[in-house]
Amino acid sequence: MEHIKIGIIGAGAVTELLHLPAAQSCPEIQVSTLVDKSRERAETLADRFAVARVSTDYHELFGQVDGVINALPNYLHAPVTVAFLEEGVPILVEKPMALTLSEAEGMVRAAKTNGVILQVGHTFRFARGARLLKRSITEGWLGHLRGFDLEWGFVGDWPTVSGFFFSKEHAGGGVLFDRGSHMLDLLLWWFGGVFDVIEYLDDSMGGVEANCQLSLILQSPTGPVRGSVRLSREHKLRDTVVVRGDRFTIEYDFSDKVRMWPGASDDKDQSFVSESTLLPRSRRNGAEQLRAFARAIVTKGESAVPGESVLGCIALIEQCYRQRRPLELPWMKRHYLETG
Repeated sequence: MEHIKIGIIGAGAVTELLHLPAAQSCPEIQVSTLVDKSRERAETLADRFAVARVSTDYHELFGQVDGVINALPNYLHAPVTVAFLEEGVPILVEKPMALTLSEAEGMVRAAKTNGVILQVGHTFRFARGARLLKRSITEGWLGHLRGFDLEWGFVGDWPTVSGFFFSKEHAGGGVLFDRGSHMLDLLLWWFGGVFDVIEYLDDSMGGVEANCQLSLILQSPTGPVRGSVRLSREHKLRDTVVVRGDRFTIEYDFSDKVRMWPGASDDKDQSFVSESTLLPRSRRNGAEQLRAFARAIVTKGESAVPGESVLGCIALIEQCYRQRRPLELPWMKRHYLETG
């Protein structure tokens, strides 16, 4: 592959921990410019990762790079992405793609109108285990699907430079919008069907949610399949998805381990395990994402995660928020008991 010159807009945590380390694993990709409103922050990362140039104005990238990564806070994903698409510059935008479905559709229109690559940063689609799970469903290894459940939770320790995660206006939402955009995108990608939200509960209380629970029904060719999703920024959960079929059950651990065993039970005694340990998951997936972006630029082909493939995820998140009901929190339960 020929040498590809990339600019990165936003010098926050995701750039420091994902995009710049991933670029170091891709000798065919050169990060030529790092843009951030804080020149001091940009210069610190540029020195650490050998980026030749910094700027405080993303407009300076027009005509100077082969493609850009939009790693700005969520509320700036749509307007900045559209600005580059209208200038004919291929762009990889961080997830979540946009704050609203309307914004996301506008981004897709801009990409199509200008004939420019629009890729969305759903790195889990590049994980080997996630691809194995997709293949198992697509090729019918599991038999008739019986159900699925997904849990992903952690005690919130992801570093943040700007703190935008905690602003509803700047982030769009809480754990559903942030980590949930990865998880719902995976479910839609794996199953390739249409989901209906049966119930959505969270603890937002007018702000951004730290915990949420979803009940879903997949409308599959073999009939409806029920599933559940639980996400948390406060509690460590098991961090797996389990998909049950009448022939096999498969479990994908988000560290990129896959386990499969016969039947729809939880008996794992006779299980097959596949595990990737070549590189830390995030760095490996990030490097594969950048390579896919670079290939699309060179070949002028379709991106590996085109914007239109993510519209269903944004629509599903909006549906959840429209149907939002409060989680029963411990102090609320005690109050109900005391007041009878």
